[in-house]
Amino acid sequence: MFTTSEHILSVSVAVYVTVCLVVAILRWGHKCGPYASHMDYYYPGWRTVVFSFLSIVNLIPVIFMPGDTDCVYLLRMVLLLSSPFLCAVLIFSYFGRVLKVRWWRKPIIALSFTYVLMTGTALVLALVPGTQLQGGLLVGFFVTGTALALIYLAGFILALRLVLRAIQRFSDENYSNPDDFPKQYAESILIIAVLHLVMSWSTTINGAPWALSFGLFILSVLSIIFLIGILSPHRAVEVAQLEAEVLAPKEEMALPHEKEEELLQRIREQVEEKEAFLDSHLSLAGLSQSCGINRTYVSAVLSGYKGGFFAYINSFRLAYAEKYRAEHPQADVDEVALNSGFNSRQSYYNAKKRLAK
Repeated sequence: MFTTSEHILSVSVAVYVTVCLVVAILRWGHKCGPYASHMDYYYPGWRTVVFSFLSIVNLIPVIFMPGDTDCVYLLRMVLLLSSPFLCAVLIFSYFGRVLKVRWWRKPIIALSFTYVLMTGTALVLALVPGTQLQGGLLVGFFVTGTALALIYLAGFILALRLVLRAIQRFSDENYSNPDDFPKQYAESILIIAVLHLVMSWSTTINGAPWALSFGLFILSVLSIIFLIGILSPHRAVEVAQLEAEVLAPKEEMALPHEKEEELLQRIREQVEEKEAFLDSHLSLAGLSQSCGINRTYVSAVLSGYKGGFFAYINSFRLAYAEKYRAEHPQADVDEVALNSGFNSRQSYYNAKKRLAK
């Protein structure tokens, strides 16, 4: 027979495990949805999401043995490790793909190997009859877990820096594709990650059944919020924000007509002759650098002659898309968009709609 606190703990663990399984299943289920052919673009890091949330099934023994000492230690160890691990690998995986950062794979592999090893060991010890975790073994077990948790925390902080710098860069630079970086989603997911870490660690340190039950309930709510956030792609920004950051020049500058013509010729050489518009990540800063012109001048020239950076670049992309479609009548919209400098079908339709006005 379970005590009242053990019953509550059992239910809390069951709810948390169920929510995590739902997150993993729904993310995996997108492979059969309308974005299946471009999962890595629309849902970057989806494999990591599935693996991370499926790993919580290690807690199933706690549902049936909430009063077992080793099972409670298993729960505390998983909470100690899973939060910084989940936050670090999810951010590395998702935004590593978004930002085209190659090196994120190695820390994910290292973190995943140690996480599986430690939680797997805890699971085996919890399933063996009797109390295995006691005395020196218990101390060594939690010292090792704490050391790993601090390493995961360091990885989490590194991932936070990566994303925060990307958010700042998005604010400072103009992008030719409006969904080049999901700034608003990045800001919201960072808040959820920090709350998840604070709640799981405070719960683990307390260790009382009521604290564990309450913490698992809050973690379930945060996982549901995360689930709602991942149901749809987040490779877009609001049009109003795009208008403010892409179309508006940083400052007005009066240039002599001859100087404007010279600068415009250099811009045309890069964009029209060298087809720089086919680079889906072309930014105002990048174009300015390739032209050897101050970004403010490029913005002012394009704003005065071509309707702005966004309109200028995407007008060539749309024209190229029509040409590509005519030459490749069997190509679908995704292929046409990706080969014309757009980074998705969404960017293609967004540009087509805006430039048609």
